[in-house]
Amino acid sequence: MDNKKYRILLVTGIVTDEHDPKVNGMLRRMLESTGRFEVKITEEFRGATAETLEGYDAVLLNYDGKKDVTIPYVGLGETAERTICDFVAAGGGIIIYHSSMIMGEPALPEEYSRMIGGTFRFDNGGRKNPKLAFSVDTVFGDPINEGMPASWITAQDDLFVNMKWRDDCQVEVLATVYDGIEDYDFRKMQKHLARDYEGIDFSGLENLNQDHAVIWKNTYGKGRVFVPAIGHGPDTILRAPFVAVMCRGVEWACSGEVTIPYPDIQGARRVNVWPFYEDMSLQTYAKMTEGR
Repeated sequence: MDNKKYRILLVTGIVTDEHDPKVNGMLRRMLESTGRFEVKITEEFRGATAETLEGYDAVLLNYDGKKDVTIPYVGLGETAERTICDFVAAGGGIIIYHSSMIMGEPALPEEYSRMIGGTFRFDNGGRKNPKLAFSVDTVFGDPINEGMPASWITAQDDLFVNMKWRDDCQVEVLATVYDGIEDYDFRKMQKHLARDYEGIDFSGLENLNQDHAVIWKNTYGKGRVFVPAIGHGPDTILRAPFVAVMCRGVEWACSGEVTIPYPDIQGARRVNVWPFYEDMSLQTYAKMTEGR
């Protein structure tokens, strides 16, 4: 492994208030802990041009355009959206994080859908499965997934299902989650979701009782696109499998290669704290944070 550090601009700003504001900092610490990345964060990307992204290897987009799910979508603006598409098409990388893959209202440009590999909108068949903790099944065959467990469990996460995949894209699915009718049980649903599903015939839901992609990659022009549609908050982000797939997917988006190993938490390193790549024990971390 060489000493090159890939430069990433984490673009955020407006994210639904259901999301923990610590996520951006956690993503930066996770990535930088590998020694492979340098991450800068901006909360204002409107009006950004090609010059804004000069010297960066990838954009990490954590922006869903809504402070609250009930209010209208606010986009990054035509100039910034075109800048991102052009950057990736010319050979840059992009990581479209979690709710950032939802097409806004009014919809984002068609090119954004082509970059993601499909379209997810709630007014076009997309839905949120009610379960919060679910088993993520790894699809093996790609270097990003080398050494991953066959399945692992999220916590307090979002499961968006029924993406409309594009025929003109060649998406490679890296992980799936099963969307079954047993998940749609009013006795177990959060109250706000129960209201959304009131009067719905669950047996008629499109593509029910099937596996749905939750992590995938795509190419767009000369660029590489990595989409982790899960990762709602700290509870999932703290999981070692998520750390692994996120760091390696980002490295692939930056370079087209995967060199970062699965986190070593065996033997003496079993007491290392998240994000596991740092050589810091629980005892050292406890002393650093005592009294906070």
